[in-house]
Amino acid sequence: MEILIVKEGGFCFGVRRALDMARQAIEEKRLSATLGPLIHNPQVVEELQQQGVRVTEQVSDLQPGETLMIRTHGCSPEVPQQARERGVEIIDATCPFVARAQREAQRLCDDSWQVLVLGEPEHPEARSIREHTGGRATIVEGPQDLDGVDIKDKVAVVCQTTQRLDNLNALVSALLPRVRLLTVSNTICDATTQRQEASLGAAKEVDVMIVVGGYHSANTTRLAQICSEVNSRTHHIERVEELEREWVAGADKVGITAGASTPDSAIAGVHAALEQIAEEERS
Repeated sequence: MEILIVKEGGFCFGVRRALDMARQAIEEKRLSATLGPLIHNPQVVEELQQQGVRVTEQVSDLQPGETLMIRTHGCSPEVPQQARERGVEIIDATCPFVARAQREAQRLCDDSWQVLVLGEPEHPEARSIREHTGGRATIVEGPQDLDGVDIKDKVAVVCQTTQRLDNLNALVSALLPRVRLLTVSNTICDATTQRQEASLGAAKEVDVMIVVGGYHSANTTRLAQICSEVNSRTHHIERVEELEREWVAGADKVGITAGASTPDSAIAGVHAALEQIAEEERS
């Protein structure tokens, strides 16, 4: 059995940056908590908790003098103000690409565009982009949501960074006949697009595709969806213990890809488990 690992899989720039910032702050003994899970990976969150970093959902849970880290998905602009008023130090680990989307949405709203955020309404990143517009933007998941929106003549689109390009194209196509002016800020992260394209190519090539990453990770879930569209033997797992031997029975080639918040150790663990299965089948 041949094992193909998609090299574009695993930690993206924003996640690796956030973890580096967290580890440095832990070494300096000044990180108390993260505002929500730092990244959507339970193993990483557990590791941080073992080092004394708790997860909180509000600034008021911290005491004056403690330090709060803003996660990669960003937060409401009110959070830093609340922290200052409470005497809580802020370390901002918002992904720079997310911050760009926040600024774009705010700028376009200020310029009197009706801003639609292409994203998942309950995802913290999409919510943070909307919050940076003072709640003026509207989050839509795709063209199917437009019927519930009072579309104006002058519309701007900003994207959650982990969106699929084909979903953006579909939204733009649906908007064009309905508006007088349309501007699009393609804030989809290049790394996301590259990971999706590489994973799709691998899924077409292999007999079985294993997607590794948190079940609450939007980009990992989207990877599994993309791969399953071309390979029915696609399996999304969060931990190596979930890998089932039956999935790869009779497979000549197995692919592994991973979401942006999946650590290298998780990918290596799945690779090692597959190699063990292959070795046992040969003996």
